[in-house]
Amino acid sequence: MKKIVFSLACISFLFGNNYDLGLESYKNKEYKKAYEYFIQSANDGNSQAAHNLSIMYNNGDGVEKDLKKSLKWLEKAVDAKNAYAMTQLANNYMSGYGVEKDYKKAVALFREAALLDNSQAAYNLGYMHTIGLAVPIDTKESIFWYEKAASLGNQEAQINLGFIYILAQGVQKDMKKAALYIKQAKESGNEKAISIWEEFELEKYL
Repeated sequence: MKKIVFSLACISFLFGNNYDLGLESYKNKEYKKAYEYFIQSANDGNSQAAHNLSIMYNNGDGVEKDLKKSLKWLEKAVDAKNAYAMTQLANNYMSGYGVEKDYKKAVALFREAALLDNSQAAYNLGYMHTIGLAVPIDTKESIFWYEKAASLGNQEAQINLGFIYILAQGVQKDMKKAALYIKQAKESGNEKAISIWEEFELEKYL
């Protein structure tokens, strides 16, 4: 697996100072300090700290790279219903990274994480239903999950919804809906959305 991006873990929770100190130490590349703070925070019940420890063991940040320990902490975070951890473990099951490949478990985890408002999990479900990856091709389901992701600010979901309505993929062509979704991504500065907005002259549909 490629190095996991730590920015997903940059969220403040109400677990006292250990988590925040760990995050600050990690940002400053003081990985050994970060590790100690995250251990304390995870043992206090902070699932995000547990997820961060999983990332550190996966990447070898301040610790010896150890996939088994990474999975142990990841599963601990999943057991605590951490949506980021659920999404990561689902990705592992999709690719067979550190675990036996299991699409059924991956889909279940993506669904649970999406229902906990993880935009990436919702986007993944939308995409999977679009191309028939591990689930049947189902436009209705695809749109449902893309809409969920788009409502959570996922720009790729907003763009994909725009294309669905522009190209009438399983739905009636609706340039106004397309414009509304592309506009959301465009207003976030998404260059692809800006290009689509100009190419299809979507402003005139609003």
